[in-house]
Amino acid sequence: MAGISKIELSASAERWEKSKSLYRRIAKSAWTGVAGESLERLGVAPRALRNYLSYVAIVFLAYFVAGKLGQATTNIRSSNLGPVWPAYGVAVAALLLCGYRVWIGIAGAAFLVAFLSPVPHAAAAGQAAGATLAALTGAHLLRRFRFDPSLSRLRDALALLVFGAMGSAIVSASIGIAVLYATHVQAYSGLRSAWLIYWFGDSTGVLLVTPLLLTSPRLLQIRSWVRISEFAVLLVTLTVVCFIIFGNHSPIERDLEVFAFVVFPFVVWSAIRFGVSGTALATLVIATIATLETAFGSGPFAQSSPFVNALLLDVYFAVFSVSGLTLAAVIAEREQLVREQAAMETQLQLSAAVQSSDERFHLAAQAGRMYTFEWDASTHRVTRSEECLNVLGLSSSETQLSREQFSAKVHPDDRALFVSADRAVSPENPGSKISYRVMRSDGSVLWVERNARAFFDEQGRLLRMVGMVADITERKRAEEALAGVSGRLITAQEQERTRIARELHDDIGQRLALLANELQQFREDSPNLPEVRKRVGELEKQTYEIASDIQSLSHELHSSKLEYLGMVPAMRSFCNEFSKQQKLEINFSNHDLPSTLPPDVSLCFFRVLQEALNNSAKYSGAKHIDVEVWATAKEICLTVSDSGEGFDLKAVREGPGLGLISMEERLKIMGGDLLIESQPKRGTTIQARVPLRQENNAMRAAG
Repeated sequence: MAGISKIELSASAERWEKSKSLYRRIAKSAWTGVAGESLERLGVAPRALRNYLSYVAIVFLAYFVAGKLGQATTNIRSSNLGPVWPAYGVAVAALLLCGYRVWIGIAGAAFLVAFLSPVPHAAAAGQAAGATLAALTGAHLLRRFRFDPSLSRLRDALALLVFGAMGSAIVSASIGIAVLYATHVQAYSGLRSAWLIYWFGDSTGVLLVTPLLLTSPRLLQIRSWVRISEFAVLLVTLTVVCFIIFGNHSPIERDLEVFAFVVFPFVVWSAIRFGVSGTALATLVIATIATLETAFGSGPFAQSSPFVNALLLDVYFAVFSVSGLTLAAVIAEREQLVREQAAMETQLQLSAAVQSSDERFHLAAQAGRMYTFEWDASTHRVTRSEECLNVLGLSSSETQLSREQFSAKVHPDDRALFVSADRAVSPENPGSKISYRVMRSDGSVLWVERNARAFFDEQGRLLRMVGMVADITERKRAEEALAGVSGRLITAQEQERTRIARELHDDIGQRLALLANELQQFREDSPNLPEVRKRVGELEKQTYEIASDIQSLSHELHSSKLEYLGMVPAMRSFCNEFSKQQKLEINFSNHDLPSTLPPDVSLCFFRVLQEALNNSAKYSGAKHIDVEVWATAKEICLTVSDSGEGFDLKAVREGPGLGLISMEERLKIMGGDLLIESQPKRGTTIQARVPLRQENNAMRAAG
């Protein structure tokens, strides 16, 4: 059909205005009716309803626009039939992406497009029903075939060709041609020709439009400017070549349709470099330009009758789209296989590495006398690795000991620690590290160290605990031996301090006192020698100062007050003497202490106090120091704090000084520990703690 008369155009415009008004009234009444009812009573969520209506509206609009574009090429169409029907590709893509629920949008748009064309209303309704049913059939067949919309496999491209395009188009072509001929609408040169063009038009619509709609998001994922530039060059060059080939702009005289295949390398280019989405867009560009130029009477497909031209265009489009899609799908599938093969090789390498690591771990566990365990909190089942047999001296039947059974093998003195450690874990503090003793079957005692981590559910309930237990008996023996050596060294040091202090006090101090008395007597016996009296007076003063310093040094080396009066009076006296010497303000306080303390504990705290005050006076620059000593039900504590310069604890530990090491060693021998909190410009707090022995607890309670 070469054109449409003015009367037909006027009638079409009038029907268009009537249909718009009718659609507005129907949509308004439907919306207000639904909004007026209780959506909760209908069981429909308002947001779900809005989303559904949005999908339907988008599908309706897309189908309608594609349909009007398909009807624009009147020169190669005949009675509402043409070589390409892009709206059908939109319908199939919509059903694949949004589901069967948007069929109403397809049916409404198909009816409106046909209603506005020069065909009877009954034919419009029949064509709309045929297009909707065919699209539903194609989508259903593709879903049954487990079609992947990404078109990343050759089977998906072939499924779209067989079921989505050619198979479903049989339904639309058969129903559409039957309705047209039933309403006396004749297209092209006969029934067979009309059915063939109808079938080809819907098929090419799917092949050209559906892949692009399904895979277009991939084009938006291109981020490299190099690839964006390459894709732009591809499209621009392809467009120019298409206009030259189909627009009679070539200087070469040609009448053969074979020149149309000059653009095929561009399809190959897009398939290799940009996949299915790039191929679909390139093919659509070729089809659009070829269709427009043919409608204007140009190009290799405008030399025959409308039927032949339409048929040649359909075959041309089918060849390009099928070749491009299958090539792109094969390339995508091959790349996927390469990635899967690489992933499999990586997995095999990781598996081999894990297996090798497991073997090394087992060897290390055997050499280091370690074993792993896992405790299921719901079943209270404990699973231990085989290394526990050698470590704990268990039989093969005892590897599945319950927590209660294993707790019975823990040393009685450590059993409370073992039980409380599991109760102390929490979601905020899931880690646990304890050392305890285990009684072996042969009667020997084994020291072990357990490092574990607990796992909790969302409600904070304990699910399981996993960890590792290591035999540290040799390490404990070495620590005990080292502690014994350190203790003997400190004892020898204190004995030497006592000897030197006594020598200073009893020998040198007495001799200096006699010298001072002799100088005083000499000064008094020389009344007529003023210069001599003055010089002797200065020597007498220096002698007294030296004697005082020696006495202070003697007290620092060995405090007789500590030995005869106890820890608190000795500490208070030392703080008073130290504050006078260093011109500092020292605030000493004590509370809740036992009436008596073991001499070794008193000496330990006295030496820690001396070292802490000396360090504070030497390095902090503070003029005020707080000293507090007290006791709790379990331990005795000493705190020395200042607001001075502070220091970097890590740097001090790595330095050459021995002050901190000396304090830590003394406390370690007593079973205590040293806590230091210090930051540059924020002062320093040193806290020493020693466990309170049972006899001291009794004395404290009695006092």
